[in-house]
Amino acid sequence: MIHDILDVIKKFKPLNVKRLTFNRHDLLLELARIPGVYVPQFYETSYLEDGTVAHTLPTRSDVPKVITKRIVAKLPPPPTKFIVPNIEVVHNRASVEIMRGCTRGCRFCQAGMITRPVRERSVEEVVEAADAAIRSTGFEELALTSLSSSDYTHISELTEAISNRFEGRKLTVGLPSLRIESVSIDLMDRLRQQHSAGFTLAPEAASERMRRIINKFIPDEDIINTTRDIYQRGWTTIKLYFMIGHPSETLEDVQAIVDLSKRVIAEGRKAVGWKVKLNVGVSTFVPKPQTPFQWVSLDTKENILEKQAMLKRQLLKDKSIKVSWTKPEDTLLEAFLTRGDRRMAEVVYSAWKNGAKFDAWNEGKKDAAWLPAFAEHGLDPAFYTQRTRRADEVFPWEHITAAVRKNFLFEDFRQSLEGQIRVDCRTHCFACGILPTFKEMRREHPGDVWKCPEVKRKSALSEVEGAVASDEAIGGNFCEFNW
Repeated sequence: MIHDILDVIKKFKPLNVKRLTFNRHDLLLELARIPGVYVPQFYETSYLEDGTVAHTLPTRSDVPKVITKRIVAKLPPPPTKFIVPNIEVVHNRASVEIMRGCTRGCRFCQAGMITRPVRERSVEEVVEAADAAIRSTGFEELALTSLSSSDYTHISELTEAISNRFEGRKLTVGLPSLRIESVSIDLMDRLRQQHSAGFTLAPEAASERMRRIINKFIPDEDIINTTRDIYQRGWTTIKLYFMIGHPSETLEDVQAIVDLSKRVIAEGRKAVGWKVKLNVGVSTFVPKPQTPFQWVSLDTKENILEKQAMLKRQLLKDKSIKVSWTKPEDTLLEAFLTRGDRRMAEVVYSAWKNGAKFDAWNEGKKDAAWLPAFAEHGLDPAFYTQRTRRADEVFPWEHITAAVRKNFLFEDFRQSLEGQIRVDCRTHCFACGILPTFKEMRREHPGDVWKCPEVKRKSALSEVEGAVASDEAIGGNFCEFNW
């Protein structure tokens, strides 16, 4: 898509012409006609009396009513020539994306929903890219990145190939996103041989009830067994990520974070003594667009502070446990920016005029700039944060689709209320909408390129039956789309 955009820009503003006037409106219009490009100027939002969105429609007939994301059927070669900083930075390493997308279906995870389908790079391509990146930069750390690295089909083969290629060289290899249920003993041993930077695991919730709600179900004993195995293999530090603030959460669920953390550190001490450490990261849940939880509200500031105080009070007594958390003010800012509609643009502009700059940096943060900005435009931040959405509410982002159907998301949300889980969709297709949207692309790239089912043409059925099959097909080894 970037080439399409550049072609249009070069058409209106050739590189070899220093001075050229052009019609900005015509440029934007031609860009809007590129599939996957959204130009807000050509869309208008109407609101209901209660402030919610009635609809967002194009103002012209020659731009699409709904903008559908663009994807690549096969991942292009990863970048290998990184800018090498001459100052200290947070991520001082080379990184190679080993796969894109995720099939786990965690209900809170926007990235897992909008980056579907899963597409993996081959072991050979990853190893060659890693070698080229290290040679061109001199970095001594390599990150093999994805949303769920241990779910990569050939992860053991990959770690072995990386180990062989860099044998005898000072290189630390990290897999930043590991799923507890897919971390094997074999993988731990291979990472240890390659001087792995450590283990970061994300149970997200510490009670089995909450894990069912967020569709990340892992029995407590699996977590304990995995962390014990990690400690026994020589690692002294583990980081666990948790999340608080879901509307269904109780104080008992928060207490479970304390209890589980204490059990993990106790197992570590049994394995390697008192030198073990446990880093507990506790973020606050923010409902994200294009996820099953886009209908729920944010937790209140008072509740967040109460839960954080409980965690600090009990966990910080242990010098081997380090706790980090998100400030409630940062969570509120993220929440109304995440789920805001077009009216938020004026609020952001007013907040900037009030002095809000670099809000992600503590030294530049100015919380007091935001409430007056909302008041100036007659808006209430609670409308965007502490409000449960109606089942039939039209969201501000509905004219932009990641090809995951709203009905699928709402069905998944209803299942969360009942504590039902959905299995990994590598083994069972739940008809999220990806295959009907990209059916031709999938048909042109059969086999192991995607982790979605195969798409097979079957012309014997009627057109009506075909329409149903294309929208509701349940996968096995392939999906039959009937035209």
